[in-house]
Amino acid sequence: MTYNAQLAGETLSHLVALGVKDFVVCAGARNAPIVTSLLAVEAEKDLQVFHHFDERSAAFFALGLAKSSGVPAAVLTTSGTAVAELHGAVIEAFYAGIPLIAVTADRPPSFRGSGAPQAIEQAGIFGPCAPIALDVQQLADLRGVVAWNQQEPLHINVCLEEPTCQCWVDALPEINLPKRMLDQPEDDHLGIEAFVAPRSGLVVILGELPRSWHDGIEEFLHQLQVPIWAEVTSGLRWSKRLADYLLSTEKDLAKLSIHKVLRIGGVPSLRFWRDLENHLELEVMSVTTRPFSGLARASRNLVISEFPRFVEWAPVGEVTPIPSPTDLDSVLEKHPESEVSVVRELSKWIPTDACVFLGNSLPIREWNLAADCKTAHAHCHANRGANGIDGEIATFLGLSEGAEESWGLFGDLTALYDLNAPALLDQLSSGKRRIVILNNGGGKIFSRLPSMTGLSVKEKQVTENHHQTRFASWAEMWGMNYVQWKAGDDTPELGDSTTVIEVILNNEASEAFWNDWS
Repeated sequence: MTYNAQLAGETLSHLVALGVKDFVVCAGARNAPIVTSLLAVEAEKDLQVFHHFDERSAAFFALGLAKSSGVPAAVLTTSGTAVAELHGAVIEAFYAGIPLIAVTADRPPSFRGSGAPQAIEQAGIFGPCAPIALDVQQLADLRGVVAWNQQEPLHINVCLEEPTCQCWVDALPEINLPKRMLDQPEDDHLGIEAFVAPRSGLVVILGELPRSWHDGIEEFLHQLQVPIWAEVTSGLRWSKRLADYLLSTEKDLAKLSIHKVLRIGGVPSLRFWRDLENHLELEVMSVTTRPFSGLARASRNLVISEFPRFVEWAPVGEVTPIPSPTDLDSVLEKHPESEVSVVRELSKWIPTDACVFLGNSLPIREWNLAADCKTAHAHCHANRGANGIDGEIATFLGLSEGAEESWGLFGDLTALYDLNAPALLDQLSSGKRRIVILNNGGGKIFSRLPSMTGLSVKEKQVTENHHQTRFASWAEMWGMNYVQWKAGDDTPELGDSTTVIEVILNNEASEAFWNDWS
């Protein structure tokens, strides 16, 4: 067996031992020994192999697969600039705590610093976003995978010899890796108990939550009985047990006399959270799976792998009254053609059991604000690790794999960033996929930021990236159905195939809505 074949086989064996079932391949000459070995054992090991010509979309697709399943997914690339294309997805996986594995083929170490073709400094290229980065120059280097906790990206850079012949393996060596769990102190619940007592002036904010946390958090908050802001990605926005404590809109937070904030889960999207940077008088504690407070100011951060169970726990202190909800419906009725009203309408169309992916930046905020409270959507997702708008359609497609029906809501700029993602469609399992593009002709969120009000017309054109692009030809290019819709039209007929629903928005109506709402 050649060295390349042996190294490819050992690398794949370690990945399978880590639990990887899904591989997304960007093929090239350098990684051919790994790719061909993978294809040779695909059926025997019950692996799923996808492929894409663009490394960035491939990486975000793998991220979506891992985000959906909670199981590591791997993206395989050749050497050179191909490796750099993975960086965006690796960053998102790092901050969101998603087990994404980047397997990058490399030339022998002797080529480093030479400027030879496809020879760049790949080892450690992702910096702090891949804390465990293995530079595999010999088989023993693969042992470092044992230290990986599966709550952040892993980078395996495989230095292969210059290929002189076709060489791969058709059977993988057996490798059994010991399981490593994230260390969790036994008394982690005590820190939470101490923070929330007394309850007066306490508000809870729920960000994106692991599914395994739902029952424990629901029971804890049911006992706590304090005001709760639940992001749609928390999965508890429509909890019947918590209905008496859930705030309807962010404006309801402003009605409260708040002294301290307990955040559970991922960093939330609401403006109130960002404004905490300027309210140092408020105590803040975050309970998360990742070591990030989400704030630059002083706050407490408790990192845990599972939410603790509170059995017969008796909270103390007075409870802050839940304010009556701010009237949003009348403002929406006044501006039926506004973007927020359109999002409300879309939330009524989407079946309750569908997988929903909400794009950055406006779609997730507008869904949090206006999604129909009578239609529960417990399976909402978003890329809120780094809050970027790249790779979002690819992530959605990864999340949709295996789901009966999936809906993704994206802004027009987000869609333009990821036009080649649908190259994966003919490799996916059956399922209804709806790609909704909210087309307002640019990034309108920028003009709503406090720091960017008062921009001139030219400054708005540049910062908002104005355009007049329509997406019908894009849908046709990838064999997707296309429907154009606007407020006031009948609900469109949607078939079983992947459908692009382009919503042409009335920006004047949207601006009028925000003026009235603010």
